[in-house]
Amino acid sequence: MSNTQDYVQWFRGAAPYIKAHSKKTLVIMVSDAVVYSDRFIGLVHDIALLNHLGIKLVILHASRNSIDKHLADNNLKSRFHNNIRITDSETLPFVVQAINEVKTYFESQLSMGLPNTPMSGSEISLTGGNFVIGMPLGVIDGVDMQHSGKVRAIRHEAINDLLAMNHVVLLSNLGYSRTGEVFNLPTEELAAEVARALKADKLIYVQQQRADANNPASTLSTSQCEQLLADDNTPEDLKNLLRQAIQAIQAQVKRVHIIDQQVDGGLLLELFTRDGYGIMVTNLFYEGSRSANIDDVGGILSLIEPLEASGVLVVRSREQMELEIRYFQVIEKDGMIIACIACIPDEEEKIAEIACLAVHEDYQGTGLGRQLLHSAEQQALKHGISQLYTLTTRTSHWFIENGFSESRDFVLPASKREKYSPERGSKILNRSI
Repeated sequence: MSNTQDYVQWFRGAAPYIKAHSKKTLVIMVSDAVVYSDRFIGLVHDIALLNHLGIKLVILHASRNSIDKHLADNNLKSRFHNNIRITDSETLPFVVQAINEVKTYFESQLSMGLPNTPMSGSEISLTGGNFVIGMPLGVIDGVDMQHSGKVRAIRHEAINDLLAMNHVVLLSNLGYSRTGEVFNLPTEELAAEVARALKADKLIYVQQQRADANNPASTLSTSQCEQLLADDNTPEDLKNLLRQAIQAIQAQVKRVHIIDQQVDGGLLLELFTRDGYGIMVTNLFYEGSRSANIDDVGGILSLIEPLEASGVLVVRSREQMELEIRYFQVIEKDGMIIACIACIPDEEEKIAEIACLAVHEDYQGTGLGRQLLHSAEQQALKHGISQLYTLTTRTSHWFIENGFSESRDFVLPASKREKYSPERGSKILNRSI
């Protein structure tokens, strides 16, 4: 019975994320270490599941380890400058061969019918093409990088046309110039460029090694990423991904994820569970609250229901919530309301009530309450109101810490006195802004 209930609760918890990700565009880069690992078949199943959930997928495979092996097998040395492989005329054929072998293996695995799996009988419509226009890196610090290149442009319209038809687009780290040259491109950089060109909702790096071993944080802002880049203890591989993440976020990609495929289903855990898995880089979480709308009523009620049940908040009916929704500010994460506040003005007496402040238990202590309170204060000022009050039974200390003070002489506005229930024993606190 316990397992059944766990499954039911998990499925209910995943439902908002399934809805939120539907028809969204994800760019996923997979290292070739993952491609040739025993975890890859699980990732293939997960990619098939995402495709059948209506998520638009662009997949890129990296080839670094395979290139190293091909060059070593042919007694050729790998040369690097600024951590970029120098691809000369002698090594280019072996580089192209290694990349194409990874691509062919990737395609073969994604083309399977997935027998004896939950996705048995599923087929993925997989396509590729010359969607990446490359250009030479040129001479850097006196070193000719030759066939090592960078992205000139992405044929994003062609990719979007294929995604609209539910194709999965598979790209390798080769770029082709308008003069017919071939360039070896850094896959991490290419993935970020593709995500930017497509205005993707998510850019996801799937690695074999755990990238956050020295950093337990699961959610990072770009400013926190900058701090890690300045830290000598941050591994170089992680620094490279964080640089790409910062640029992608700054180019309006909503979120960047760095996932370790050592755990089976890491991609699904990151996308469909509240706690996630791996590192997420985003600035959306820190950009502030937004005004609530009628579609948020259900999410707000779900958030405040435990607080109403315990007596912390006064019970609000759905009808009352719908009438007052214009006064609410919310913070949303992955389609779920995780915090809310109401600033209800009394235009006649030029005072506003701070009400219904709630933060999901998983995000308490992160500063969201203060962020929402500041947002409510700004809303009051827009109405020409500089006096606030709140009624609370259990959070008076928090409000006092944030500038409120208890006043026994304070008189509630007439509109509030009609609804006030002395039996609750609420403390009345107020402040000027």
